[in-house]
Amino acid sequence: MKGNERVKTKLVVTVIAALCSAWIWPCSMTKAKDSNDTLKVTPKFTVDSPVTADSDIGFTLSRKLSTTERIAVTIGQTDVSVLFRQLGTDFVYDAKSLPLPAGSSSLTVYLIDLKSSWSELGRFQLAVQESKTKAPATEPTSQSDTSQQQPETGKTVSAAESTEKPAETSTAADSITSTEDKKADSFFKFLPSFAISMEAQPFQSNFPVDARPEKRATFNDLNITGSIKTEGKVGNITTDSNFDFAGSTFKERTLQFGTLGREAPDIDLSSYLTNFKLGNAKFSLGHTSFGNNRHVVNSFSSRGLSVSIPINKRFDISGGIVNGTSVLGIGNFLGVAKVRHQVQGATFGTEFFPKRQNAMRLEITGFNGYLQALNSVGERRVVDAEQSRGIGFRFITSDKTERFKVETGYALSRFFNPRDTTLDPDGNAVPLPASMRSAYYIDSTNQIIKDLKLTKNKSLNLTAGFRLEYVEPLYRSLGASPSADKSSQDFSVDGSIGEISFQAGHARANDNLRNVPSILKLLTRSYRFSLTTPLSALIGQSEKPSPFLPRLGYSIDRTNNRGDAIPVNGGFEISLSTIPNLVNTNQNFSSAWQFPKFNFGYTYNRSFADNRQTDNENKDQLGWVHGVSFGLNPLESISFTTGFTFDSQRNFELNQVNRTKTLNFGTTWKPFKNATFTGELAQTLAGDAAKTNLARNVNYSGQFAYNFSIEKSRFRKFGMQAFARFADAYTRQNNLVEISNQRTRTKIMTAGMTFNFF
Repeated sequence: MKGNERVKTKLVVTVIAALCSAWIWPCSMTKAKDSNDTLKVTPKFTVDSPVTADSDIGFTLSRKLSTTERIAVTIGQTDVSVLFRQLGTDFVYDAKSLPLPAGSSSLTVYLIDLKSSWSELGRFQLAVQESKTKAPATEPTSQSDTSQQQPETGKTVSAAESTEKPAETSTAADSITSTEDKKADSFFKFLPSFAISMEAQPFQSNFPVDARPEKRATFNDLNITGSIKTEGKVGNITTDSNFDFAGSTFKERTLQFGTLGREAPDIDLSSYLTNFKLGNAKFSLGHTSFGNNRHVVNSFSSRGLSVSIPINKRFDISGGIVNGTSVLGIGNFLGVAKVRHQVQGATFGTEFFPKRQNAMRLEITGFNGYLQALNSVGERRVVDAEQSRGIGFRFITSDKTERFKVETGYALSRFFNPRDTTLDPDGNAVPLPASMRSAYYIDSTNQIIKDLKLTKNKSLNLTAGFRLEYVEPLYRSLGASPSADKSSQDFSVDGSIGEISFQAGHARANDNLRNVPSILKLLTRSYRFSLTTPLSALIGQSEKPSPFLPRLGYSIDRTNNRGDAIPVNGGFEISLSTIPNLVNTNQNFSSAWQFPKFNFGYTYNRSFADNRQTDNENKDQLGWVHGVSFGLNPLESISFTTGFTFDSQRNFELNQVNRTKTLNFGTTWKPFKNATFTGELAQTLAGDAAKTNLARNVNYSGQFAYNFSIEKSRFRKFGMQAFARFADAYTRQNNLVEISNQRTRTKIMTAGMTFNFF
């Protein structure tokens, strides 16, 4: 289809679960590694099925994000994170602010941790239908029609593009219509929005009094956030931009406080992105990302410039020049001002079969990066300048049905620390020699069975996967973050029978690849298995499932980390108990019942840590947790939730058992339109079986929120949200051995109001 944006399609095979068979070690001989910590992403759109440009696509996370985690999303090479709104574990794209780019592209979801390290969670193919502009209404026989119908194919092409039949006449009416079409095809949209919020904590009470914080026990803050978006088109040039800014009267909440301290501006530019599209070529300026080589440069994101240029149907070029670290504010606006603190890279791609994208594709990537020793004001560490240069190859192939896919890559990187005059002004430091190391990987999936009919309503699907990665010792590239000195393999099977799904597999990893005698070599072996099924798929009629039949789930994860041998002259021979040998097993069972007015759930977790270190065999730990949840929705305006958990942890070395009981209750009430009241109560009792200590925590909270909005025209929209919240937290620690009784209580009232203008 002409006019579609040509963006490189990336294939990533997600490692799913591991082989586990009947010989899996009994659950009583292993420790806990909570599989719930593994974050997975599921798209809320059908991969490869076309969607429209205004579709609100999205995805769902397998768990809630922690306070140190955040999500980033790219479509092609454009960072569109700010256009996704979060609703719990769901993320939905705001297509009204910026329509999806037409054509085929990849939507990639990343997890960003506290150290700003990006790790890929999932990559999905996104096909967007090209929007079609309506032609001006004319008479059927008018010579000013701007399109002709081709009898052979039925395809409509513009009159200017039709070369099979020359135009018979050229009239003034044709010129007028052509001018009107160009004006109708050109547009410019200006979409500003900003919000002013006031946050206040007018009251805080503490017991004892000396527990009251010295700073900000009460406060009043004013915050502002805003966004300026534009969309435009002139001829065959389309552009869109997004500028985001934020500010606060509380200095420590300003954007650049971490680097500038008290000198940070109160209102500053947080990010911006401007995209230009000329035909199929795309240029991005601002907070962008580039690179898709796993070991050389992999979706490196910062402020700078990125490009994607298809030369023809067979060849394309992409790349970028961005700042070495994230940039805030208007300083270094383009992101390329500091030559010695930036990364540069380019990829040359070749499609061997242009008619079928990624049937066989080869990419060659070159990279150069230079980072200076920069610290934030809160850091107290010594860093050094770093530089790396590398080249990488990436090869992708698949069959016509795309049931069999293979991706492989090889990288070579040269890393060294250049002379840093800041740390070594006299030049007396001994320079470290540059190291050139390599890395490679293979990812493959094969859908062995696809939609094999077993019964009228049940089909069998079975997919096998294999992953291999090898990274040499001392390997490092400033554009990617693979684990050096490590070799890993993963075998996986993923299948489903109707609504019944299962995952199984085996993973193994080794380090100390050079077998240095004085370095401990660590071996990791893991087995995983999971099964999810609605009981109605096994009992009764699946066409009319009974609500009394729950949805069941079970998973088991067993991991063994052990030292391979006693290192020579490494200090381990003094005490063999320092050589690790630990087997962790974690099992989870879940069940859920869903009725029109209420729901019920039960979960059970059992974990066992089997310490097999020499002289530490009795340092085992066993834990289990029972959980019950209940929800009631008697009316549309009111709902109740309650939950109870009972946790027991046993330490075999100390012969100690600790138990925790937690009760939660919550309610949501909407007394009238746009108003919501929420209340929560949580009580926790913790202590040991010997009754030597007892702890009690009680938390109450209630919040009232109200919002409304007014919309009169495109630029006259107004919204307001207000809330008031009260929280009461009580804690009591009672030590029956030392005869001590400590109590604390904190009462806090907060309120806020936000005005939205857009």
